[in-house]
Amino acid sequence: MKKLFFISLATILVLVACKKEDDLGEAPRLFRPVIKEALESNGNWIKTSWQAVAGSASYTAEISTDSFKTVAATVKTDTNVHLFENLYWEKLYQVRVKANAADTSKSSKFASLGEIKTARFPTILNIPADNEKNDNSVKVSWTNSGAVVTEVKILLAADSSVVKTATLNATDVTNAYKLVSGLNASTAYIIFLYSGTAVRGWANFTTKPALVGALIDLRNITGVASVLADTIPDVASGSIILLKRGETYNISSGISLNKTLTFMAGDDLLNPAKPIIYMPANFNIVSGSVIDSLVFNDVILRGSDYASKYVFNINVACSIGKIRFENCVAEIFRGVVRTQSQPAIIGAFEVNNCIVDSIAGYGLLTVDVATSKADIIKVTNSTFYKMEKVITSRNNSTSVLVENCTFNESPLGGGGAYYIDYSTAGTNNVTNGITVNNCIFGIGKYNSASATPYTVRDARANAATIINTSNNYRTADHLSAGNDFPSINTHTKSAVQLWQNPVAGDFKIIDGTFPGKNNTGDPRWRP
Repeated sequence: MKKLFFISLATILVLVACKKEDDLGEAPRLFRPVIKEALESNGNWIKTSWQAVAGSASYTAEISTDSFKTVAATVKTDTNVHLFENLYWEKLYQVRVKANAADTSKSSKFASLGEIKTARFPTILNIPADNEKNDNSVKVSWTNSGAVVTEVKILLAADSSVVKTATLNATDVTNAYKLVSGLNASTAYIIFLYSGTAVRGWANFTTKPALVGALIDLRNITGVASVLADTIPDVASGSIILLKRGETYNISSGISLNKTLTFMAGDDLLNPAKPIIYMPANFNIVSGSVIDSLVFNDVILRGSDYASKYVFNINVACSIGKIRFENCVAEIFRGVVRTQSQPAIIGAFEVNNCIVDSIAGYGLLTVDVATSKADIIKVTNSTFYKMEKVITSRNNSTSVLVENCTFNESPLGGGGAYYIDYSTAGTNNVTNGITVNNCIFGIGKYNSASATPYTVRDARANAATIINTSNNYRTADHLSAGNDFPSINTHTKSAVQLWQNPVAGDFKIIDGTFPGKNNTGDPRWRP
């Protein structure tokens, strides 16, 4: 009897459970729409579309320029596609949509469809490049087409007030540019170009910050290759030495530095060529010096041969807070920076937006003795090719960051060379780890003396050193001998299939199937 009672009770519970499962009722509201095709804008309009939602009576689509703190335009439509027209040119808009039910209490919530920038106004006016503006001037350039241009106006972006008006003469029109000066540093402006009263285009730009400090301007001295070497001993610590664009300066005998210096290309709105520091000899440091920083900005550093030439070959005890290369080219050296027999301490070694090529066995940086040190190493947005080594250290560091870089024909093949090599047991720890993000690694540099002439290794350090990596790729012809970067992706194409002309140093990405084409490698080469 007791057994029958429990069986009956169990049956009732099962039936109740089944009844509950079957009677779900109606959904409280419609599902949010999802995007159908990518947002599109080839003018001052945005086309948006979304998947139809079952049960919807209509849709409400909205756009905004401030992430919907305010709504720029709203429309109610019974189709799942809409064209927003008469928008601002070259403006970033956010788009969202919701499905409306006949019973408005059941309408969906808004779904974001993303954001898109409207096209630039059709114009003959060029946007000023970085080397076409300085702290008080801008080069306004255009393409002669249609009606003759007659006038340039410069407006203050903050309030659209006209601060400069330049009437164009026949020479200006033929040259297709006009220099406008008398502007303020670090200030946002808008260029307007006119043919009579008709606007031919506009462009925003911001002047550069004014240079401050002890400026040593060599731009008025031309044809004297020794002038830089002659000037260095006489200037004060902290000086910024401005070099003339397109000029060549010789370092014909070794120069030992004992003060903070910046070597920098001066502005020349009509000549974008970098000045060349030609180095049959190298820089060293005065023994015992304590130097805050040594900076090279927007220059070409060129050695005379690979056998014994460096930018820095430091063989004395010294302390340097920072060595930095910004927007430079370095080529034809045995090594760029080497510390050798004595304890040279470098607080920070930084390379950004540079191209380094044709470097022999001492690479970009070699800390060649365990008493020397490069504490923080940061290499970003740069290209390295035809290099036998990259980063080598016989002493510990605090951190190494390599990010957004392109490598090819480096390091030397044969299986014994690394991109990053902390080689000396007991002094080969990187305390805060080695980080490598968004980089592309191509083929190794050919080694005729090896049976595996293209085989390379990635990184070597103490087992306690953490190697962090993200979004890195190597080409199909990259041959590894081991010590791989964690989680590196192998692309299906070779170096010559991925890049425009890697042998000649053109690493423009031409392979449209490459997954990292928009977010890996040196940014200058991305589509």
